[in-house]
Amino acid sequence: MSEFTLVDYSAFGLWILISIILSYLLVRKLNFFGGGYQNQKILAIGLIAGHLFYLAWKKLWLIIVN
Repeated sequence: MSEFTLVDYSAFGLWILISIILSYLLVRKLNFFGGGYQNQKILAIGLIAGHLFYLAWKKLWLIIVN
């Protein structure tokens, strides 16, 4: 039970698409954070990095539990 499943990898791949779309909608369409391309890119990278941090935390927790 200490390994990632296909669901974990699929969720991460889906999260990358969601992050890109969400950052586009928030920054470009709703004009949050100034509406620039650089801000859109930073938001998308931040969302993806946050999910990577979650995956690392999950892996660490699975190691501790086992």
